[in-house]
Amino acid sequence: MDDIILTGTNNSEIEDFIKQLQSTFQVRHLETLSYFLGIQATLNMEGLHLKQSKYISDLLDKTQMIGARPLSTPITSGPKLSTHEGELLNDPIEYRQVIGALQYCTLTRPDISYAVNQLCQFMHAPREPHWIATKRVLHYLKGTIDCGIHYTQSTTALDALCDADWAENPDDRKSTNGYIVFLGQNLIS
Repeated sequence: MDDIILTGTNNSEIEDFIKQLQSTFQVRHLETLSYFLGIQATLNMEGLHLKQSKYISDLLDKTQMIGARPLSTPITSGPKLSTHEGELLNDPIEYRQVIGALQYCTLTRPDISYAVNQLCQFMHAPREPHWIATKRVLHYLKGTIDCGIHYTQSTTALDALCDADWAENPDDRKSTNGYIVFLGQNLIS
């Protein structure tokens, strides 16, 4: 089973495409989109809003952080995390599971992408400071649980921005870079 979302402004083109798919594949057309792979979708006159409130709430519950104090940022502005500082976690499985779940959250929460990317770099041997930083992201999500991505009708102008923190990794002096791509006002990558 594979899932797909089709959206657009021309209903007849969408219907034609669905018919083409049905000629080759067994397709179950569910009509109105509301919940898709842990992503809540709300369509209104302003556009399409995607968020993962339930998924994040379940993650907070699973990590026993449902009652966590909300924080205003997902990562501190202090020193960078290191591969060598702090005690190794006794059981890295929970760290890896939570980081995997946070990676999935970045689909609708690009605001945590940098923090999650940093935490992913320690999956092979997570340490106590990495777990503390992970819990900070969860605290941040607690306070911003209903945030997500909003898509509206817009121009077809393509804009891309990028940035890098040149040689900021304290262990090997490697850089971290990132990019963001908009189609009109809509974030697409």
